[in-house]
Amino acid sequence: MNIDIASIDMVSEVNMDYTLTMYFQQAWRDKRLSYNVIPLNLTLDNRVADQLWVPDTYFLNDKKSFVHGVTVKNRMIRLHPDGTVLYGLRITTTAACMMDLRRYPLDEQNCTLEIESYGYTTDDIEFYWRGDDNAVTGVTKIELPQFSIVDYKLITKKVVFSTGSYPRLSLSFKLKRNIGYFILQTYMPSILITILSWVSFWINYDASAARVALGITTVLTMTTINTHLRETLPKIPYVKAIDMYLMGCFVFVFMALLEYALVNYIFFGRGPQRQKKAAEKAASANNEKMRLDVNKVSSKGKPSLLLKLIEECL
Repeated sequence: MNIDIASIDMVSEVNMDYTLTMYFQQAWRDKRLSYNVIPLNLTLDNRVADQLWVPDTYFLNDKKSFVHGVTVKNRMIRLHPDGTVLYGLRITTTAACMMDLRRYPLDEQNCTLEIESYGYTTDDIEFYWRGDDNAVTGVTKIELPQFSIVDYKLITKKVVFSTGSYPRLSLSFKLKRNIGYFILQTYMPSILITILSWVSFWINYDASAARVALGITTVLTMTTINTHLRETLPKIPYVKAIDMYLMGCFVFVFMALLEYALVNYIFFGRGPQRQKKAAEKAASANNEKMRLDVNKVSSKGKPSLLLKLIEECL
């Protein structure tokens, strides 16, 4: 088998799949179709494929696939004099790719395309990559918006089911996520919002409107960033790396708002109450002192008119 990859159209974290367009070629030898009359290869009409034996190849992790049909059905049948048949298809397939997003967005993913015979066992048919490592082409020219293909592997193996042993070929892509998008859309805004929340430390504590507005705005902005990120990812049960980062930023922003609440309580809540109690205590102490002074004067002699007035005031 040979594969020429035309494009990888999409890698979806939400659906855990990727979409691949390729030229899929299979070759086998059928001695019944050999001819020695003319030493030329024959390219047959694509409708002839319905009259020939073809392998029952299918994609194991396929979700949805189709053969292109513009302007005619994109199938090719080429016959060689020795009976070798080359069967080519232009296919777009959406294949499942289970992703581990614990390190998102600094993660690397392995997506595979599993090719297997549906009914024929290894006693009837064998699959192999024609050309070994050169059996798959077009990988190096693929450019993805969020990923870079750092490596790919071709695997040949046999799998055993209750109905027998079946041949399987695997094409595995190693995808590394590009961090540039997340620096501009997530990391930089969250850093700036966190720093902006610290500006309230330099605003006068009695400027309630400014400090409250700044604190609430930064908290709501961080919440919006978190919500937008969650909408682009599946609902997975574990914590991702970016979740921990954004939660740390949110804690800093929220603590800045709590700091103002504490300062406001100290200066405008408990502070005035303490001042009132201290004033009452001081007044009580002064009154007690004045009584003691009056008693001392009274013990020495007849109180004067001034002392009587003071006692009446007390």
